[in-house]
Amino acid sequence: MNLNKNDCFLEGEIVYLRLPDIQKDIYEGNWHQWFNDPDITRYLIHGVYPINREKEAHIIEQEIKKTNSIVLSIIYKENHQHIGVISLKNIDLINRNAEIGIVMGVQTIMGSALEAMALLTKHSFDKLNLIKIYAGQHEGLWKWINTLELIGYRIEGYRHNSGIRFGQSYGVVLTSVDGEDFYELKKKRWKYLKQLITRFT
Repeated sequence: MNLNKNDCFLEGEIVYLRLPDIQKDIYEGNWHQWFNDPDITRYLIHGVYPINREKEAHIIEQEIKKTNSIVLSIIYKENHQHIGVISLKNIDLINRNAEIGIVMGVQTIMGSALEAMALLTKHSFDKLNLIKIYAGQHEGLWKWINTLELIGYRIEGYRHNSGIRFGQSYGVVLTSVDGEDFYELKKKRWKYLKQLITRFT
């Protein structure tokens, strides 16, 4: 299947990012099921209330309308399968920062998640002229947190007792990447990183 350049917003080696297609991704797809899945939502704030296609469509329709938010579907290039969603929220063009988040409906594709993060991070610095992107990850996602270091994300703090799941409190690891660091890293290892991402697939 050939890539439809009209749909593609950001293209990588193994995934591309595009605007969500409400009909295709939600009504004909299984996007809403990700947030009902206990394994996928294990380290997320989701999975507390049930969600169906209509609710998911409403959430995404409202999110797309926001001027301080970008929501993109992650599409696997080989078969055009919708495998996740990535977002840039709380975009602050005055202080030039934003919060990035990602949810993978297919848990096994680490390289796809990393490339999606790299693509949206790069876009944030290249086109939105931001100087800092920040994120927060459940402390149980330490492998993912370490992987994000490959594209410049660094640990900058820890928020103790951020929530309670299964009767136990958990903390959140705060990470961020600066534009200056990202561009310096890009110069040194972008070609190597592309090779590494494809090996993660």
